[in-house]
Amino acid sequence: MRRIFKFGWLPENDYAQEQPYEYPDIFAVEKTSGPERLVIAPSGQQVALISDFLEIMQEPLGVLYVLTVPRGGATEGRYQSANALAKDDVRAFLKKFGKFFENDGRHHLWIVSMPSSDMLVFDNHNLIYAYGSLSVFEVLAEHRGLKKVDRVRVPAPHCHKYNEVFDQDEQHLLSYWDWKRFPLTDADD
Repeated sequence: MRRIFKFGWLPENDYAQEQPYEYPDIFAVEKTSGPERLVIAPSGQQVALISDFLEIMQEPLGVLYVLTVPRGGATEGRYQSANALAKDDVRAFLKKFGKFFENDGRHHLWIVSMPSSDMLVFDNHNLIYAYGSLSVFEVLAEHRGLKKVDRVRVPAPHCHKYNEVFDQDEQHLLSYWDWKRFPLTDADD
């Protein structure tokens, strides 16, 4: 039976030995070509951490679901929530699709505060990127037991898993809200 996981590593570069990869509950400040950001690498329960981070974000919120590898009959693309959302709306969405987000690598998820610069990105490497109120996000990360380090490293080589068991979740997610679909960008890989 195939193991269900989103992101893994390859012992001895052998795809036959794919193993789930768990980060050691760490985070780091990372410089980008734009503003600094936190890169947060929890060992699990990424969706619960994102839900906690919503507390500091101002409403209304926007959600961008980036489907890079469709398996459930959908079209790849950037699916933007058509309407402004309250925190409770986003929490309900995260709760409904949390297992899908945490255990399948076909997508990325962005949550944006429309009135501020706060943004969370949950990518297909099981990393959460936080932008905006970094000092507050940092305190919340430490409160959840994550340790600050100089750098978060993604294992290489690694693999992304696209699990058939979640194909219906893809369909249900894309009918959950009204979405505006845009093409993928080069940065969405």
